[in-house]
Amino acid sequence: MHFSWNEATIAWFKAASDYTGFHRKLADRLRPVVAGSKSMYDMGCGLALLSQELAGSVDRIVCVDMNEAALADLSGELARKGINNMKPLLQDCYADGPECDVILLSYFGSSTLDRFLPRCRKLIAIVDRDERSSLAGQVLTGVDRKRQTANRVEEQLQEKGIRYTLEEVSLEFGQPFCSREDAVLFLKQYYRCTSSEAEEFTERRIQPAVSAPFTLYLPYMKNMGVFVVEGMCG
Repeated sequence: MHFSWNEATIAWFKAASDYTGFHRKLADRLRPVVAGSKSMYDMGCGLALLSQELAGSVDRIVCVDMNEAALADLSGELARKGINNMKPLLQDCYADGPECDVILLSYFGSSTLDRFLPRCRKLIAIVDRDERSSLAGQVLTGVDRKRQTANRVEEQLQEKGIRYTLEEVSLEFGQPFCSREDAVLFLKQYYRCTSSEAEEFTERRIQPAVSAPFTLYLPYMKNMGVFVVEGMCG
């Protein structure tokens, strides 16, 4: 899968989140874990949609990423929604930083999560449950499926004697579209497939959307492993 934040990918990602309620539902599961925390760092935050949903449960959230387009969109969303306890930070996530109560790694950094443990009291890592959990792994051929998965993270934690809990979570995170052309562009952007491959896949999997302004929907059940890992500070 090839991914970069730009005007199109930002719009698609936010549309999928709004249409399915994915980040709201995932935040509901995580809220008891972060509730009452003074500080949280969302590393590799992207658009920080999950942190936006958790903002009411944490005193202060710092959203760290190296992508200026993603952080610019996040800044606009925070202003529009009146969220005052979140701060975007353009910085390398592996740079030295202050200690905090919680570090959130959502599809970022899980292969090296032990590097973050000295900086937090608790770490949340969200990864694919297995190699068939991504959209590419489920339905597309000829793509790189070497993704970080829950069993690999679990092996790393057990080898190092790090304490953790693991919950398996499945939530719908499909993609709505306003047109068939939009669906084809989405597949070509994300998976670098040919137009004919995208057309064929769209023909097989697309279905009618249930709410305007969207007319088509690509269903996708996102299967995740959600780790809560004991940090080393405090």
